[in-house]
Amino acid sequence: MVIHKKTRLTPIQRQEVYDSYHKENRKVSDLAVSYHVSRPTIYKIIQRGRKQDFTIHSSRNKRFTCLRYGIKRLSKIEKQIEERLKKQAKRYNKDYPGQMLHGDTKRLPLLEGQKALERREYLFVAIDDFSRDLYAAILPDKTQNSSKAFLEQVLEECPYTIEQF
Repeated sequence: MVIHKKTRLTPIQRQEVYDSYHKENRKVSDLAVSYHVSRPTIYKIIQRGRKQDFTIHSSRNKRFTCLRYGIKRLSKIEKQIEERLKKQAKRYNKDYPGQMLHGDTKRLPLLEGQKALERREYLFVAIDDFSRDLYAAILPDKTQNSSKAFLEQVLEECPYTIEQF
């Protein structure tokens, strides 16, 4: 007979509880105290005893198992969706080099020994959407003239014709 580690009553003891409840008319609370189990356990033994079932049942929390199953199922579905989206995604959105360049500017942080009142320089960056070629320059300000100078520098250095910037 396989008994799980949290079982307090053997099938023989369960039969005794059922018999003493029905034949000796002992109270549920007295049986719970004498067998060192809770009253709901005694009620379960009596209910199953009516069907002559004194075997040991697994004590599983159905809500917990449902939750655990649901989480496992959700993680599987999320993984499938993620794999499908990865297959659909195109790494490079453009068809050929120079079709589109993305540009951005960023104010550079203070360098060591530089005072807060001094003018900061700006980093200008352009990236080709197809080939991922990078063009960068550090310029003194973020004005139209600096942007124009950077764009001319990119057009000069880029080996292919740029359609959009």
